Parts: sequence; C-alpha cells; structure tokens
Amino acid sequence: MRNCASLLAVDTQKPEPPPEAVLIKEALRRSRLSGREAARRAGLGETRWRQIVNGYQDVGGGVRVPTVAPAETLARMAQVVGVTPDQLRGAGRADAADALVELLQAQPSPASATGPHGSDPRVDAIATLLADLPPEAQAEVLRRFTSGELAAPTKEVADRSDRHRHAS
Repeated sequence: MRNCASLLAVDTQKPEPPPEAVLIKEALRRSRLSGREAARRAGLGETRWRQIVNGYQDVGGGVRVPTVAPAETLARMAQVVGVTPDQLRGAGRADAADALVELLQAQPSPASATGPHGSDPRVDAIATLLADLPPEAQAEVLRRFTSGELAAPTKEVADRSDRHRHAS
C-alpha cells in the first residue's frame, strides 16, 4: 500500500510566476513605488500584492500554491504601476486588460473637469494629493474645508493672489 504522503502532489518548489505577475513586478520596479505603497493604492494588502507578483501563496509547511489574480485586482495593480491594457493582453490577460480599460475610462480626465477652476493646475494638484490620502484622511480634510477650519492664507500667498486677480 502506498504512503498517503506520496499520494499528495506537494510542491515545495517556488512556482514560476505567470507572465502578468512578471509584468507587474517589472513595472513596480520602474515606478519606484514600494510594494506597500503600490498595494495601498490598489486597495490590496501588502501580503496579497506579494502573493500575486510572486505567483504563489505559501500555505505553510513549505507548500506553495500557484496564485493568479482576478481580472479586477490585476487591473487595479496595473493601473497603479502604469501597465497598459495592451501589455496585459500581451501577457495573456485580456480579461484584466478589459477591466483596466473600464477603470481608465471611469477616471475623470483634466479635460473633462467642469466648473470655473476645471483646468487650474493648483486645483488638479490638490485633487491629486487628496486622492493619495487614505479615506479617513480625505474625510478629515473635507470636514475641515466645509467647516471653515482651514488655515488662512499667509500674507505672501494673499499678495500673490491679489496680484493675479488684478492682472486678469
């Protein structure tokens, strides 16, 4: 009779990461973001990010299980590190490429901004900074803004603003 352990195909070798994982890992390196920051921006835990880019999950006892990211997760990761839909398609992940296209189309572009300050680079810069904050910090900034708790502009900023208004 065979030993039960021999019946289990336990792989203690590291599985080769799939092409999309290699693509994301290289793009992360080029982006100069930390894995932690990239994971945060993608809405993932750092451990899950690592599992996906390594192509496996360590389940204990030296056992490693291959890991493939769901399309939506991979699309968010790709967006964070600047991978294009065409690159995802080239890696064999057309499903994630389609999800990335949807994500990119859902993002408001500066050209589509409305209102009198829609193309103001200062407004864009503030919006970008706000978007990089965790949700709790965003809520706090917006709370302070709507309650009037923001600091008054310094004299130098006020003077520049006055000069700008008079020049217009």
